[in-house]
Amino acid sequence: MKLTEMNLKANKGKNNFNCMRSIINIFSLVIILCISGSLMAQSKPETFIVQGVVTSVTDGYPLIGVNVSEVDDNNRVVNGTITDFNGHYVLKVKDPQNKLVISYIGFNKQSKKIEAKHTINIALVESVQTIKTVEVTATRKTNQGGYNIPTREVGTAMQTIDAKEFEGLQVASVDDALQGRIAGLDIIANSGDPGSGSSMRIRGVTSINGSSEPLIVLNGVPYEVQIDPNFDFANSNNEQYANMLSINPDDILEITVLKDAAAAAIWGSKGANGVLEIRTKRGGAGPTKVDYTYRFTGTVQPKGIRMLTGGDFTMLMKQSYFNPLQDELANDIDEYNYDPNFSEYHNFNNNTDWVDEVTQIGSISDHYLTLSGGGERANFRVSGGYYSQKGTVIGQKLNRISSRAYLEYNVSDRIKFITEFSLTNTVNDRNYENLLGIAYRKMPNVSVYSEDENEVPSTSYYNISQSSKLHNDQRYLKNPVALANLAINRLETFRILPTFRLQYDLLDPAKTMLRYNMYVSFDINNDKTTKFLPKEVSNLSWSNSGVNRADNYDSESVTIYSDQNIAYQPKFDNKDHSLLLYGSFQINMGNSASQGMATYSLPSGELIDASAFGYLEDASTSHSSWRSLAIMARGHYAYKGRYIIDGTIRRDGSTKFGNGNKFGNFPGISLKWIASDEPFLANQKKWLSTLAIRPAWGISGNQPQWEYLHYSRYGTYGTYMDMAAVRPVSLQLKNLKWETTTSFNYGIDLGMMDDRYLFDINFYNKQTKDLLFKSVAIPSSSGFGSLAYINGGTMNNDGWEVNFYANRIVKTKDFSMDFKFNISNYRNVLVDLNQTLLDSYNQDFNYSNGSYLTRVQEGNSFGSIYGFRYKGVYAYDEYSPEHPSAPVAKDAQGNVITDQDGNPKPMYFNYYGKNGGTAYKFRGGDAIYEDINHDGSIDELDIVYLGNSNPKLNGGFGPTFRYKSFSLNMFFNFRLGNKIINAARMNAENMYYDNNQSIAVNFRWRKDGDGEQDPSRVLPRALHLAGYNWLGSDRFVEDGSFLRFKYMTFNYTVPSDKLKKYKVSKLNFYLTFNNIFVLTKYTGVDPEVGYGSLGLSTDNSQTPRSKDMTFGVSIGL
Repeated sequence: MKLTEMNLKANKGKNNFNCMRSIINIFSLVIILCISGSLMAQSKPETFIVQGVVTSVTDGYPLIGVNVSEVDDNNRVVNGTITDFNGHYVLKVKDPQNKLVISYIGFNKQSKKIEAKHTINIALVESVQTIKTVEVTATRKTNQGGYNIPTREVGTAMQTIDAKEFEGLQVASVDDALQGRIAGLDIIANSGDPGSGSSMRIRGVTSINGSSEPLIVLNGVPYEVQIDPNFDFANSNNEQYANMLSINPDDILEITVLKDAAAAAIWGSKGANGVLEIRTKRGGAGPTKVDYTYRFTGTVQPKGIRMLTGGDFTMLMKQSYFNPLQDELANDIDEYNYDPNFSEYHNFNNNTDWVDEVTQIGSISDHYLTLSGGGERANFRVSGGYYSQKGTVIGQKLNRISSRAYLEYNVSDRIKFITEFSLTNTVNDRNYENLLGIAYRKMPNVSVYSEDENEVPSTSYYNISQSSKLHNDQRYLKNPVALANLAINRLETFRILPTFRLQYDLLDPAKTMLRYNMYVSFDINNDKTTKFLPKEVSNLSWSNSGVNRADNYDSESVTIYSDQNIAYQPKFDNKDHSLLLYGSFQINMGNSASQGMATYSLPSGELIDASAFGYLEDASTSHSSWRSLAIMARGHYAYKGRYIIDGTIRRDGSTKFGNGNKFGNFPGISLKWIASDEPFLANQKKWLSTLAIRPAWGISGNQPQWEYLHYSRYGTYGTYMDMAAVRPVSLQLKNLKWETTTSFNYGIDLGMMDDRYLFDINFYNKQTKDLLFKSVAIPSSSGFGSLAYINGGTMNNDGWEVNFYANRIVKTKDFSMDFKFNISNYRNVLVDLNQTLLDSYNQDFNYSNGSYLTRVQEGNSFGSIYGFRYKGVYAYDEYSPEHPSAPVAKDAQGNVITDQDGNPKPMYFNYYGKNGGTAYKFRGGDAIYEDINHDGSIDELDIVYLGNSNPKLNGGFGPTFRYKSFSLNMFFNFRLGNKIINAARMNAENMYYDNNQSIAVNFRWRKDGDGEQDPSRVLPRALHLAGYNWLGSDRFVEDGSFLRFKYMTFNYTVPSDKLKKYKVSKLNFYLTFNNIFVLTKYTGVDPEVGYGSLGLSTDNSQTPRSKDMTFGVSIGL
């Protein structure tokens, strides 16, 4: 496509969008004018003055500060004043047909018709509180914007949790508190670093290299951060998932999880991965309340892998250098000889525990203050919080200031305005690199600080010299203590979310509800990343581009959401029928911009900004804009309150697709039969209080991350004849389609003994078609290296969930006990994959140590692991019938394969030299790998499926005990059947480089016969830069199943009668122990490991979850 043609199409789309926006603005203006006109039509041109005195009936004294309001027929306040010191008021009345409403705290409200009176005196009667026996029947409802239906009539798979259930917990974001509490919601912490966030999956994974994270909706508005187009979800780091860090957990009222497509269809293309709907707390009528909560937490890191001491390490390394060639000269390494004549001797005769050097006791301080209250027409809530965390690794610190305001004002009985405003500012000082990963590898005989000849440490950090004979992996390994104290890696975020809402009842809601709702929400987000790496942390020269280096990255985005909806609910004379109809028009637009630059050779520690004078290495800018719209219709019908049908149809439009696929349709339907309400089960009510069956079906979708894919995009490319040149950088993708997920859900609600025991059971099937894959490699003969996106396959997720709640299963006068339990299972299968995609992902094995085969395969799960089968260690170097454990080839029956001379055929690795490698003959003490095809060569033909990282079962359970004013809340969470690649153990046992190793290597093979009785109990021999003793195999693939005692919270509420004399409304004390213990067979520090590339869980020595103790106090005035 020519550039001019592309611009014309872009302008045409822009004009269409501007036209649509104008229509929306006109539509909104007409409604506002209609409302204003109807109100103005009621006013009269004549105005006159009304005055009077307000007194008390009891003593006749005037009352000061009484509210005197002029109210119209719709109970809308059109004017008002208050009485002065003498109880006198003067009010200019706008319409004599209106009435005066007089209200004062402690007195009964009065209303008087104005008519033609110019003087109206009022005597108020003191209110007397009387208590009567009143029977109230309340129906709990589920609200999704203007769509408000009884909770018992909900037919989709959804689960709600009240924030009170994790009251007293100390968490930076609410996702940590949700872990294990929602059936089907699998939450895994990315690491224990401050602000690292979690990876969340609802009912499995639905995308390969797109996001599988659920949509977060805050008070009915999507809560998203527009991600940089170059961000790769499949290989993301921790911070990218910390979206909910900007929501203070103390502001949250409840969270509802929408699990199936019938429920998530209301969010269309955004709801393919499920939805987390968060409702925040609001104000209420009554005097102003002040609440303050403070929590202090001490955190400590659990014990990690036990590493070698300096002396044991040097003995290992000398043997490692000697073994490959059996050469004494090979292990003559100055850094291991403890030779006083060596110039660096004093820096290499230490016994440094590097893990201890980089860890510390962490702490968290959390302050939270709220003001709330309201009157007859308005209520408000304002909150502010300050959260400060010091991590368990040195150099980590997180500070967050958050504020949220909510104001609701009823203009009349039919008009309501709501405004919300939140502001969050976060400063996260992170480690420049993974310090724990470096600390586990760093040589223990090396000093932290440079030492003189008397072994006195200086103030300068020590780095191994570039002239050292050590391998580069250790020679250029940075000093982790210096990294923590001198390097800078700071992320600053500033986020503002103002929202404006209007609710207008077009008809009298007492007769028929016809309600118009609208909101406009702005999401303004700014991020700034500042990084600086000084020379003092490494041995690189001052002029090297890798040190004295500053990297700055700034991004900002503005997103506008608007929703105009109308709900209609007639009131039938026949109460057996209930109907609610709902329509909505939504629009979303926004833009983002970013810039980054990298500079080196800066003055160390002084000018750390990339804009300072230095050598500019890189500079980049980007800009993106987006827009989408949707129209939706919903309906809810119930007959006799037990036969229910819900339907949703949503049509989404997005600028990310070509003209033929710009719109996608996302329907959903659910049925519910509350069988327990049937007359034929009336006699079973004593034990069967609830029995409901609810099938549901729906379609949700997903769209690509990038814009402009349906255009031919061009970029600069050098010069041509002294002129700037451009070239095409992407292929035009006109036929790219929506990724769609079709979901079937079959649910059962079961309640027994007056709902004291509740079961929520679901079986589901999710099929995702036209999977979106990005950056797919294609033959270079096309002129391009890759396709930006393709629709490449089909994926299935099948599973079931059980949620159980026992309410007051034990109850006496002062004691009660609740119990909660949930468990879920899902199975993920790649059903069909495009051959181009398979060719792109399934590259040849690289025949390197430590590598697992990168593969996606039809019929297996996403997150599958492929590698060799490890069988132990060869006990002998030469084969004999008396010494069968030797490196010789064997057939399927275990018989030795011989050559034509009758000699045993030796075992090789990569005998045929595939992929440019060289053959290696195994020796005694080397690792044994299963020869699957019995050809005497360990190669890619022997790679097999080793399991996958998806759990077979996950969930949580725990009791709550209450005794008078005391409560005890205990909670456990678990995962079963998932596999983890323990790369931390792989690095600590390979004995290949000059890196420190774990104490497990003390049980390595040293001589013939070692491990003869049990080859699996002895580690392979130490081989420096030789052999293949640590190939990607099931030796390092471990069962990640665990049961964690997640927390135990003690809560004491001081009785209110003891607080009255201090004018305190409430006083609570909390004591919480978090991460008390973990039961697991996993040999790493913590079995909770997040997902990485291709859905694999790989433990790379990330900071583990800490063990915490929290003390908190909450006071209300």
